[in-house]
Amino acid sequence: GMAGEANPQSPGVPTPPVVLSALADAFGEDKVGETGYEIAAATCCSEEEKREATCRGSSLLYGELLPDGISKALQPSHLGGALAGGGVVLELGMGSGKVALQFFLQCPEVKHVLGVELVRSRFSIAATALRRLVASQPQRLALSDESTSDLLLAEEVGTGRRLEFRCADFFSLGLDLSRNSDVIFFAVNVPCKLFPELCQRLAEAKEGCRLFSYHALDAIWWVEEPCPFHRCEANVPEADTFSTSWSPQGYRFHVYVCDRKRPPQVLGGIRNETYSEWQAMWDESSGSYYYHNQESERSQWEVPDRAGCWQAVWSEEHKAYYYWHGPTAHAQWEPPKCLSELGWPGASA
Repeated sequence: GMAGEANPQSPGVPTPPVVLSALADAFGEDKVGETGYEIAAATCCSEEEKREATCRGSSLLYGELLPDGISKALQPSHLGGALAGGGVVLELGMGSGKVALQFFLQCPEVKHVLGVELVRSRFSIAATALRRLVASQPQRLALSDESTSDLLLAEEVGTGRRLEFRCADFFSLGLDLSRNSDVIFFAVNVPCKLFPELCQRLAEAKEGCRLFSYHALDAIWWVEEPCPFHRCEANVPEADTFSTSWSPQGYRFHVYVCDRKRPPQVLGGIRNETYSEWQAMWDESSGSYYYHNQESERSQWEVPDRAGCWQAVWSEEHKAYYYWHGPTAHAQWEPPKCLSELGWPGASA
């Protein structure tokens, strides 16, 4: 069962020893609680996977929550509040599968845990771990014959509880996933061009669903649909952090509950003018700036003409640039902050 309430200042809650030993059976003793930047699922990607990520505009930078950080996330004050009566857990971007596995082992009331991972080499780590877990508990768990190269499903004998791993792009898996999940665990950084699609999925969430997110929703809600999510009370203080492989002392994640009875806190349709994936960096040797894209980890000398959901467009007729907001098709002469910070001029310039 659940430990007592978390001390909000602490980034973790002790994980039950029986859960830790099952995780060690699945992943190997040395892989549980791995810290730093060289953890297994961070260094497993092939050159082809790196090229694919560059094409998607996404980063293969990788980290994962530590077991005690997950135990804290499972508290009733955070995600546990949505799981009391059973439930379905969806993890998007599951990486090595440690979070999904720990949910399944630590929350006997959860009926179905589904982890989705796009990068095949990471999915393979998760699939191997799940096979090892099943082999270590043959009386309790069995692999289903539904399994394929893109799907691995384990069932608990007697209860029918399911732990399922899929190698897929979650945007292709249909809206039913968001509509049926009691918890959505989304601790990955997605490229900003996917924010509108992600928010459309989240706008469909089941009432009472809890969301654990890497991104703060008010920074990424670029769609007209109202946002049904409200920050959980325990997560309001900035000090509410969770221990991770890259920040064992705690990293700030965002925890929300879907509640359509309250007026929206995060307003849709606000043209987000501040979000930018670009950083201007000074280069001493050439005496000029270059631009670093924090999503794709690429750098360039040319001033980017797109930032966040905005684009600079030349008007031949007015011999000037105007600024176009993709999600709402709004155009204006004044540059939004994300482009003015890169040096784009206003109408008066």
